[in-house]
Parts: sequence; C-alpha cells; structure tokens
Amino acid sequence: MKFVIESETDGRVGFTVLGGDGQVLATGRPCPDKGSALAAIGELMHGLGDACIEDRTETTAPPPPTATSEIGGGDMSAIGRSGIPPV
Repeated sequence: MKFVIESETDGRVGFTVLGGDGQVLATGRPCPDKGSALAAIGELMHGLGDACIEDRTETTAPPPPTATSEIGGGDMSAIGRSGIPPV
C-alpha cells in the first residue's frame, strides 16, 4: 500500500491511497499545501491502527433446507422407485 501525493490544478495538494496492485483504495480531500497533505497522511497512518470494522452487510441467514426442498420442492418424481434420491 502507498500514498501518492499530487498537485491539483487549483494549487492545492491531494493524495490517493493505492493498494499493492495499484488499485485506488481511497482519495483524500485536497489540502492547501504539501505540509497539510503530509499531516493528513500521518493522521491516517496513525489512526488506522485503532480502526474498527463496522459490518453493515445483511446478517439474516437463508432458511435451512427441508427434506422436500432438497429433493425438488415436494416433487417426488426426482426420487425414483427405490426412494433414494439420484446421485
């Protein structure tokens, strides 16, 4: 991971966080000068060690399968004459 500092067209300085594969992970807000950008990067580097994870993904699990849903939703033709589902 690396921080890339670049000059903006309006004279400010911005930075981007790149992953090891070169993909953009985050973009910092433009700072008035290079010193401010370096200070913001320092704060990020220091604060990332204390960062927590907030999981906002769906936490409901799908319902467990029932005997009839595994066989085809109650369609007994999938079982065959022996009563054993095909492999």
